[in-house]
Amino acid sequence: MERKSCYGYRSYVCTPKKEEDVKPDVTKGNHQAAPVPVPAAVVKRPKKEENETVKDEPSKPNLGCVSQACERVKRNEEGRNLEKKERQTMMDEEQDRISNLSDDVLAHILSFLELRDAFKTMILSKRWEKVWTLTHSINLNNKSCVRRFDQRLSLDKEIRRRTTFINFINGVLFGDNMIFPVKAFTLSYYFGYADFIRHRHSPYLIKWVDAVSTNDLEKFDFSISIDCTFPVLNMPPTLFQCQNLVTLSLESINRVLICFDVLETACLLSLKYLRLVKVRFEEENTLKNLLSGCPVLEELYMEPGDTGFKSIPHFYFISPSLKILRWKREEGFHGYFVVKAPKLEHLHFVEHSMLGFSMSVSPSLVSVVMDIGSSFGHHGHISVKKLFQGISNAQKLEWSTHRTFMANKVELDNLPEFCNLTHLKIGSCQDLYFVSSIIQHSPHLKHLIFDKDHFISGPMTWSPPVPVPPCLVSHLETVEIIAPEGQTSYEIELILYLLHEGKVLKKMIVTPFSCMDLRRKLWESPKTGGCKIVFSDFPAGGTSR
Repeated sequence: MERKSCYGYRSYVCTPKKEEDVKPDVTKGNHQAAPVPVPAAVVKRPKKEENETVKDEPSKPNLGCVSQACERVKRNEEGRNLEKKERQTMMDEEQDRISNLSDDVLAHILSFLELRDAFKTMILSKRWEKVWTLTHSINLNNKSCVRRFDQRLSLDKEIRRRTTFINFINGVLFGDNMIFPVKAFTLSYYFGYADFIRHRHSPYLIKWVDAVSTNDLEKFDFSISIDCTFPVLNMPPTLFQCQNLVTLSLESINRVLICFDVLETACLLSLKYLRLVKVRFEEENTLKNLLSGCPVLEELYMEPGDTGFKSIPHFYFISPSLKILRWKREEGFHGYFVVKAPKLEHLHFVEHSMLGFSMSVSPSLVSVVMDIGSSFGHHGHISVKKLFQGISNAQKLEWSTHRTFMANKVELDNLPEFCNLTHLKIGSCQDLYFVSSIIQHSPHLKHLIFDKDHFISGPMTWSPPVPVPPCLVSHLETVEIIAPEGQTSYEIELILYLLHEGKVLKKMIVTPFSCMDLRRKLWESPKTGGCKIVFSDFPAGGTSR
């Protein structure tokens, strides 16, 4: 039977038939049993959908859970903000950790900067406003702010740039924010216009030098470069009265000469390093008086200008404490040199026009480089005996001459003994007999170098020394020949002689590899001992026999 439910769906219920509806089975003679009642079928109702007409009442929200969730979100947000703030604070502290250093440490750091860069740090914070004035160091170079003459720029612009630089230095030395005391002063100054320089710049330079020349000054490095004709720049005498000055360097470039007068009152009691480049001495005693006022001087470097010493006949290097002496001049001066330095350890002397040289013996002498270009002997210029007497204690010797070496045989046979000499390098030389004499008088020589790039020029004769030099028998271990242009027959004879007579010779190096004639003769020549011959473009490698 069909019926409708309250939900609008049809349901079916099976009901049993009545007894009168059951007809007997006549054929079988008995009645059929009534059917067993069947229970009503259980029909599953589908789930309710959202568009059903009957809906359940919505449940009320749990306000406690919502508030807890909000609090949880808030706490997480606060934790993240706090962590971010702490991290930013740590980063700020790390980035600005330098500001927590003491003034002395900050000033020491800024002293390595150019002064204009150190000056810019005052804008960082109030902490940095006065730190740059505590550096006690002035390091200035106007080449970075003053360019060379540019046709596109007017002269007024160039003058304004230079004036700005001058005003900055004046403010540092004489203004309200002056640096005092000045312990280190380094100035590299470039000039460009002759008239402008002569009338406006020279007084400022002398004024600056005089301002920093106090007993607090420890380092003074002054370099000036000029592209035009400029008068001699006279240094004030106060510079040579700084008793605590340790380093003094004066250098002029191009067309300017730095000059100072006779220094009878020089008092540089702490000076250890002195460098003079293109500095003019007006009188012969100027250098002598200067060195006498430097009782602890250890190193002296001099490179005179083209017109610095033409009127001075003698140069005296007299110092009881001097350890290193370097002189470099390739032309223009004809004079005599006298060196008296009992503690001298290193001598580097390049002079191509000298008339005489004498040097007292220094027991502590280690290395000597002599590159001279004058004539000897027959013309009466330089006494070979005086020249070598003072350097006979050297352990290393480099020798070059760029002009005729005409010492007589008697002088060469009476050379002093080089008892400490172990390294000998022969550069430019026009007398093979001189080479043989040096080897003969060096009994402990271990390493010998012939630099053909500056070696024999012109035909010379050579004969084997008699007797055989002692160093060939017992000490000479290495011979190196640097020969970019090949060898003469006399040079080859000398090399073969060393190879044959070198009883303890271990290695002979020939550079470069392309010296075919010498290579062939060395390969064919008999050798004593286990000498190894190396042919190479570089001394470190190559093929060997």
